[in-house]
Amino acid sequence: MFAAHTVPRTGTEELLVDGRPSVLFALVAGVALGLVTGGPTPTRPEGRAEARVRLALRALVLFVMGVLLWMLPHGVAVILDYYGAMFLLMVPLVLASRLVLAGVGAVVLVVGPLVRQAIEARPLPGEPLDTAIDYLLTGWYPALLWVPVLAAGLIAARSDLGLARTRIALVGFGTIAAVAGYGAAAVLPEVDAAAHSGTTAELLGAGGLAAAVVGLLLVLLDPQSVAVGAVAPDVAERVDAADRAAPARRVLRILLAPVTAIGRMPLTIYVAHLLVLAAISPLGPAGRFDGVVGWVVLVVLAVASASFALAWQALRLPGPLEWVLQRAAGLPFRYRSVRDLRA
Repeated sequence: MFAAHTVPRTGTEELLVDGRPSVLFALVAGVALGLVTGGPTPTRPEGRAEARVRLALRALVLFVMGVLLWMLPHGVAVILDYYGAMFLLMVPLVLASRLVLAGVGAVVLVVGPLVRQAIEARPLPGEPLDTAIDYLLTGWYPALLWVPVLAAGLIAARSDLGLARTRIALVGFGTIAAVAGYGAAAVLPEVDAAAHSGTTAELLGAGGLAAAVVGLLLVLLDPQSVAVGAVAPDVAERVDAADRAAPARRVLRILLAPVTAIGRMPLTIYVAHLLVLAAISPLGPAGRFDGVVGWVVLVVLAVASASFALAWQALRLPGPLEWVLQRAAGLPFRYRSVRDLRA
């Protein structure tokens, strides 16, 4: 993300970092939705209404934050309000079975891009439908088209990320999807998989790459499951293998500790980097810095973000904006919690 917003460009060429970080965010968002609603053991029926309300409130807060951030002169296509739209779409699906999620994701993956093409071929109907169409189908991060990506992340969380077979499936199926999406675009002239194109090929390619990255990092960095877990019983899969982790894995965990710390407070880091880009906007809009300026900004953003995230992690607290989002989602239930505690 930092690189996409800072690396100098010679023209309109697409870089590897374009578009794909946002799809990775969407996949991780789907994983997060699964984790906050019980992971492999979904929220019980009596708590499901509350879980959906909490998700809707998170969506609304993100939407408002995104709209406000669009007002700053950073030159970035803000994703938070689109995230809010995505989360609202996931409210009825967040506690659905993996089979239902897979079915809905598959249908949207095929039909959604076709609907987008049909709409783009016609004159826009006018507001407020134009705005709704932008958020759902034709914008930078079309919420409806990205439902399959969030569904994939949610399925992964429901399948238990602690199991080796789940991680292997993420890497394997992710790789297959990435090759299918980008491979089709490479050999078929009429197929487009460019960043933000909203095609089935792009969703397969970028979504598959995101899944493979998540699965690979879990395999490399988290010693919770062992390799034989793919075929062993669940009990064996959950054996803590920390003491037997390979030295290379320990080194990787140390080297990537800054990335891990940033990943624990993505909302805070995202908003902070937009504020920085807005503050230095006289140097140029995001992605259009001249010469060495962009590289300097990239290094400063990376080092400052990692330093802040590591320092904050030492406090064992959620990120500042993550805390705000969590508190906002729980506001309607605070009184009830106090009442139950007294009872």
